[in-house]
Amino acid sequence: MNNRIKNSTCVVNSYGARKYIFRKLNTSDTEVFYYMRTLISSTPTMVGQTVIIKGWVNSVRSHGTLSFADIRDRSGVIQVVGGKELGNLKVEDVVEIEGVIKNRDEKYFNDKIITGKIELEQQKLTVVEKALDLPFDIHQPDLNVSLPVLLDHRPASLRHKKVADVFKMQSTIVSAFRQYLDENGFTEVFVPTIVAGSTEGGSEVFPVDYFGHQAYLAQSPQLYKQVMTSIFERVYTVAHAYRAEPSVTTRHLTEYVGLDVEFGFIDSWQDVVKMADSTVKAIFKAVSEKHQDILDEYGVTIPKTVDLTPQIKLKDALELIYQRTGRDVRHELDLDPEGEREICRWALEEHGSELVFITHFFTKKRAWYSYADPENPEETLTLDLIGRGVEWISGGQRISNYQQLQEKIKSRGQNPADFEVPYGQCFKYGMPPEGGFAIGLERITQNILGLENIRQASLFPRDMERVDTRLSAANKKTAPKIDLHQKLLAYLDENQVKYKHLEHQETNTSDESAKARGTTIEQGAKALVMIADNQPILVVLSAANKLDNSAFKKEFDIKDLHMATPEEVVKYSSVVIGAVPPFGNLINLKTYVDQALLMQPEIAFNAGSKTTSVIMSSADFQKLVKPIIGHYGA
Repeated sequence: MNNRIKNSTCVVNSYGARKYIFRKLNTSDTEVFYYMRTLISSTPTMVGQTVIIKGWVNSVRSHGTLSFADIRDRSGVIQVVGGKELGNLKVEDVVEIEGVIKNRDEKYFNDKIITGKIELEQQKLTVVEKALDLPFDIHQPDLNVSLPVLLDHRPASLRHKKVADVFKMQSTIVSAFRQYLDENGFTEVFVPTIVAGSTEGGSEVFPVDYFGHQAYLAQSPQLYKQVMTSIFERVYTVAHAYRAEPSVTTRHLTEYVGLDVEFGFIDSWQDVVKMADSTVKAIFKAVSEKHQDILDEYGVTIPKTVDLTPQIKLKDALELIYQRTGRDVRHELDLDPEGEREICRWALEEHGSELVFITHFFTKKRAWYSYADPENPEETLTLDLIGRGVEWISGGQRISNYQQLQEKIKSRGQNPADFEVPYGQCFKYGMPPEGGFAIGLERITQNILGLENIRQASLFPRDMERVDTRLSAANKKTAPKIDLHQKLLAYLDENQVKYKHLEHQETNTSDESAKARGTTIEQGAKALVMIADNQPILVVLSAANKLDNSAFKKEFDIKDLHMATPEEVVKYSSVVIGAVPPFGNLINLKTYVDQALLMQPEIAFNAGSKTTSVIMSSADFQKLVKPIIGHYGA
């Protein structure tokens, strides 16, 4: 057909996108015009013109012979007006619609979208692909579905605008990172993620059977980016990294994306601080300029910054926490999560900054390639950037002398020969003074947008319970058995929560449990696995009360609610009825808690078995679980 094209006209907008094209084809009998696809964002300037749009059905409103449908593509949404054919569409059907762009009646203007003053009058409709029913409604302002369910149906949840906007903004974070470093003389490099040994010599690595040989997934690109500093002087990489940490928190993943930077010929480790600071601020600037709509959508602002982000040595930060709170952490080797939050509060109060650098971490705590402070060898010239109470960046000056590096590796009980190729070789041939840092992409995304869980900032998150599907739902022969009791205690310890752990005779009633614990029955947290509209949930209330089914269904707009069977309880929680702790977040169940239970200063509950219990502050429980609170105890 190409050889019959008589002429072709193409109009291009300022973004390089094709706005509108027609081709006039000369046939033996007549001349036929073929209209090509128009992006929805281009339509406001095309009133009176015939266009073809392609996209998904966002919504359909049928009024007999008159129907309306909102159609979306990658650039926006437009209202289409048509007849019964249009009204028969289903949400998420893939369609191609030809029609004429017309002005809307002024009283129907919609200022919230760029096409709010126009509409497309349908002339021809083609259903490219039909869509099945969605597992949940993705066209509400917020998805009122638990995170595990959203991840179970990721292709559906990612179609929700607010969810997709997370990753639109994340793309800008990466592009701003690249642009700023390119402008400052850096070269992007691409490094392997299958490595011969542990980057930092630890045990938190994933082994790989590499054709009968032992290899590992890289904990970071650290060693390779140092090698490349001896080649290009200034390098960066965007690389996946893997940590086999058995952590179940709202800020840890087993696979994450690191924005890694390394550069040579530094005059001081402060050069690393300045580069990390300016890079983050360049990211903030790009996000603010390009995505103010997304920031508004999430009800957040870019973190407050000052020209010189405040710095404080670790030992001084530990002393400051003691002075401010009375909590004595002065002999700790690092900040715990509450300590990070307290130092951020100090930085905001004293310096007007939501960012703060913690520096001079202890030598025995930092990686072996870290450069010791010449004035105090027990400390290193290293840094962490804490933002809004969470670590975003880690970095510092590195050892650049081959012999010093050999001795440091030996001092950690490791063999320098294990790191010689290619890492050690680059130091043999001359390495300038150098340093660098790494930004956690998911961490910075999570904390700019104020997301509750880091999994919300990962397209397809990996953790100890999920590789796309929930491992607990996988074949029992291949999925590792998770001890819920140990998992709960590890979670409480990791979050620095005070609690009392009890071992006692098996209890089978609330009265027996209260007696064994030395608590009142009102303090007992009864955790019930329920099935609500075909979805498992965890309903928690005081052991002194009964569940008012009708009140619960009415309060949370649930049509069907019933107890899970004993088999279902084991399936969803991994423990038997009566042993389920009230931590639905540890077993991927949406958790509801009756207000009456939270009136108790302390609560007590079975901790994954009928022979162990935990007593803890109800305030700490609420802080960790973040349950949906209601009034349904009778």
